[in-house]
Amino acid sequence: MIIFSVIELMDEQKCYDLLGNILHPQGLNCPTCQCSVQDSKIHRRDRAPVLIYECKNGHFYNLFTKTVWQGTHHKCPIIIRILQGVAQGVSTLHLSQELVIDRKHLLKRRHKLQNFVDEASIRIPLPDTVTEVDEMYQNAGEKGVKHSDPNDPPRCRGNKTRGHGTWDSDRPPVLGIIGRESGQIQLEVKHNSARKDLEPIVLKATQPGATINTDEWGAYNNLAKADRLHVTVCHTPGKRVWARDDDGDDIREVHVNTSEGFWTGLRNFLRPFRGVNKVYLQQYVAIHEWAHNIKKCTMEFLRILCGVTQFAS
Repeated sequence: MIIFSVIELMDEQKCYDLLGNILHPQGLNCPTCQCSVQDSKIHRRDRAPVLIYECKNGHFYNLFTKTVWQGTHHKCPIIIRILQGVAQGVSTLHLSQELVIDRKHLLKRRHKLQNFVDEASIRIPLPDTVTEVDEMYQNAGEKGVKHSDPNDPPRCRGNKTRGHGTWDSDRPPVLGIIGRESGQIQLEVKHNSARKDLEPIVLKATQPGATINTDEWGAYNNLAKADRLHVTVCHTPGKRVWARDDDGDDIREVHVNTSEGFWTGLRNFLRPFRGVNKVYLQQYVAIHEWAHNIKKCTMEFLRILCGVTQFAS
C-alpha cells in the first residue's frame, strides 16, 4: 500500500470540533469540578485550536484532560486519522509511516483503543430464529515478544499444525454465531474448542427455540438438549455435504455457508497486520465484529473507541 498522507490538507478546527463532540458529548467543562468552559478563562493559546483553560476554582484543563488522549502532543488531524485507521483496520506499520509516529508507541495506543471496543461488544441473544455457528482457527502466536531463552524459540511463521487448533498451539479458535435474518454476528476467541468452551457462548447468543446450523463437530452435540433445534451438515473429507434440504421445499436451508463466507472476510481483515499476538487477537476480532454489525462508522462507535462509553448507545 503506497504511503500518501493527506494530514496537511485536513482542517485543524474541524478536526478539533469533531474530537470535542466525541470526547465531550455534553460539552467541554472542567473534569475536576465540572465548571463550564464559559466560567473558565483561557490560560494558553500556543497550541490553538487546543486551548488550555483555567476554571474559576484554579484547575487547568484542555480538550484531552482525563480522556484516553490526555498528554498527547498529536495535532487533531493526526488523532482523527489514527481513529480512522484503527476503525478501518489499517496496519500499524502503514499508519506509523504515514503519520511519522513511532510504531511501538502507536501499537500501544491501538491496543488501548481496541480494548475499549472489545469491552463494549454487545452480548445479548440474537433475535434470529435461524442461526449458524462455526469456528475458525487463526494462526496467532507471540508476535513482538522476545525469546531470549534458546530452549524457548519463537514459533516459525506459517503454523502447519494439523487438526483443531488451540491457544497453546498458537492456533486459537474464533467462535462465530451469526443470525440468518438480522445478519448480526458475535465473535469470541477461545483457548480450546471443546464443548465446555463453545456451548455456553452459543446458548447465551441464541434464543430458546432457535434453529442452530453447525457442522458435525462434537462440541455442539448437546445443543438440542438446551431447547434449541440443532441441524448439522457433514464436512468430513470424502463425505462432505455443504448444504441439505430437510423440509422438501427444494431450498437447501441446512448449511453454514454464511459463516464460511464470513471467515474469508475476517482473514482478509487480519492479513495486513502480518500476524497478531494471540493476547490481542480478541481486540482485532472485535473491531471486525463491530464493522460487520454497524457497517458505517457512527458517533456512538467513535465514543466507544475513545472510551467514552457512558454516552454511547
